[in-house]
Order: sequence, then C-alpha cells, then structure tokens
Amino acid sequence: MIVFVSGAVRSGKSEIAEACAIRLASVGRIHYIAAAPADDEEMAGRIRRHQERRAATAARWVVWEVPFSSRGLAASLRADDVVLLDCLTTWWAAELFVGDDWKMMKTADEAARRLLDEVRAWAGRCRAVVVVSNELFSGGVPDDEGTFRYMKTLGWLHQQLVAAAGAAAVVECGLLRVKKGRWPQ
Repeated sequence: MIVFVSGAVRSGKSEIAEACAIRLASVGRIHYIAAAPADDEEMAGRIRRHQERRAATAARWVVWEVPFSSRGLAASLRADDVVLLDCLTTWWAAELFVGDDWKMMKTADEAARRLLDEVRAWAGRCRAVVVVSNELFSGGVPDDEGTFRYMKTLGWLHQQLVAAAGAAAVVECGLLRVKKGRWPQ
C-alpha cells in the first residue's frame, strides 16, 4: 500500500506521516528515507527535532540518508516493514540539481518514471510506503525553465502516486484532511 501525505512547508505533514508509519508498522521496522541534508543551521535544527520525535521508538527505525542505495533498501525490506520517504520534493531536487546546475534536465521524465517504479517496488515488498511531499504551484508558475521542469515532473509524480495510493491526504495547519481512501488507523 502507498500512503501519500502532502501539504505546505511546515504544515505538520512529517509528524502526521511519522505517526501513520508507526501505526502501520505495528510489529515491523520503519525504514526512514531522510532526504534533506543538514546544509544550514535551520535545517540542522529541523532534522534534530525529527530525530527527537523518533527517539522513543529509535530501535524500530532504520535510517537511510540520501543519497542511498535503493537496491539495498529493497533487499532489506520484510513484509511487515514500512517505508517513510520524507520528503519527495527534497529527494527529487537532489536527483535533478547539483548546486544551481541541472544534472539531468533532458532525462527528468525518465528519472521520474524510475523513481515511481522504485516506490511501487518497495510497496510490493513491505506493508506500506508513506510518501511525504510539499504542495507546489500555489505561488504561481516560475519563470525559469529548470524550476518549471522540476515542478512539472514533481506534479506528475504526485498524480501517479495518488492514483496508486490506498490513502492520500493534505495537511493544513497540523490538521489532516483525507482526500482519498481511508486513513490508516
């Protein structure tokens, strides 16, 4: 099963997704894909807060920091495990950008399909994959081609993941609004 959680930056979606992953992995491990690097003090503080939330159940969490081997993750999954990807927008940016340069501008669509296939493959090997991602386009369409391509392919990924998801929700101001399916209890 895929569970998709989106919302604005700082909406509370990560905390809600973590709680969902804990419920879903009642006896299994939770493979946490940490997609954000601690490249400044603000992000380092956010990462520490995420780690503190997981501290009480630390033995159940297997942390995979981006970049990581998706094959290694797939091979280690058991049927009762859950994967939590937090967050797709950050991971996708790391896939496409190096600094201010594009790594794969011409192959962004192909890379998006590969990423989608990986998430689907994980979902086929474990109990659930919980994907966290930021909402985009609410601030308008960017002028530069690179950012637009990033947002366009991410929007396509969102649509594909929600289509494959058993449950999809939006988080606003810490409140969960289920848009598809039944939220895992």
